[in-house]
Amino acid sequence: MIDVGLLHQLADKCRRGLQSLANTPDSMLMGFPRGSCGVAAELVGRVLKEEAGYDGVYVCGVGHARLVPSQTHAWYEVGEYIIDITYDQFDDTGLSGWVFTRGGGWHAEFEDLDPRDGFCMPSGWPCYPFDGYLAIKSALAA
Repeated sequence: MIDVGLLHQLADKCRRGLQSLANTPDSMLMGFPRGSCGVAAELVGRVLKEEAGYDGVYVCGVGHARLVPSQTHAWYEVGEYIIDITYDQFDDTGLSGWVFTRGGGWHAEFEDLDPRDGFCMPSGWPCYPFDGYLAIKSALAA
C-alpha cells in the first residue's frame, strides 16, 4: 500500500533540495525547474526507493498539444500516482502540488509515453547529478 502522505512529503523535499541549486553555476540543475525534468525524475525515483521502498517507472511524454512540437517532459510514477516536481516550467498546466493521480489532467494529454522501469544509478550515468542527490538528502535531513 502506498502512503500518499509520504509521497507528498518526499516530493516536497526533492523539490526544495533541487530548487536550492537553481542558481548554482556548473550544476546541471542550474535554472531548475526549466530543462531539469529528466534529472529530477531520476532523482525522485531513487529517493522514493531509498526512503520508502517504492519501486516505480520513469516516464517520458512526447507530443503535447500545449507544448511546442517535439517538446518532451519526464516524471516518475509509483502505483497510481505521478510525482512531477518540474511541471511548473510550463504555463497553464492547471496543476497544483507535486503528486497527482494517474489517468487524467495535463499528463494524460501527451500523445506518446515512453515508460522505463526504475531509475538510473550513478554507475549507469557518467555525469550523475551528485549535487542534486546531496541537496535532496540535505532537505530530507532538515
